Amino acid sequence: MSWFMLVLLIMGQSLTSPPQSSTVENYLMGRPDSPIKIEMFSDFQCPSCRAFYLDTVTRLLDEYSSGNKVAVIFHDFPLSIHASSRIAARYSLASKVLGRDQYLNVIKYLYTCQAEWSWDGNIEKVLSRILSRGDMEKVKEKLKDPTIEQTLDREVALGNSRKVSSTPTLFVTMGGKEQTVSGGLSYVVLKDFIAPNLRGSN
Repeated sequence: MSWFMLVLLIMGQSLTSPPQSSTVENYLMGRPDSPIKIEMFSDFQCPSCRAFYLDTVTRLLDEYSSGNKVAVIFHDFPLSIHASSRIAARYSLASKVLGRDQYLNVIKYLYTCQAEWSWDGNIEKVLSRILSRGDMEKVKEKLKDPTIEQTLDREVALGNSRKVSSTPTLFVTMGGKEQTVSGGLSYVVLKDFIAPNLRGSN
């Protein structure tokens, strides 16, 4: 992708100061003081979100996971046009009781098996292949917690307040300014995009 096409992806030509909207619980990696923050509003049933997460986000996590150079912040934004996306988001949120590593495994596997569970909405059947019986029971118990739905409602409301209308939508904060990108980027393009702000960072 050329730099010209990248510019076309950036919505709005002026840079704005980023809102303080993310909680620590949303961070897949990195810290609030990381020099670059990438917020991703995503739908588990969205094919573009699947491609972006598996092709770009996983590589970003692998490359920058130990240096706190880039904070990747994940927001569930299930679209009403996808019948099973909210169910998948509920399972994802419930899996946080298992710890960060298992939560990341669940996110990755939900995207990997998107075509399978999108067909019948049977998330449990898919996740039971990577979770032990005990862990699956913990997730199922957490699903009964009303805070799961409350969290999803807050995430959707946050996305709506930031005018998210499609997924994935990215908010990239560098140098104290935020840029909005509609649609995923390839890893190479995203890395080139953020590289100037990583030079000299520890």
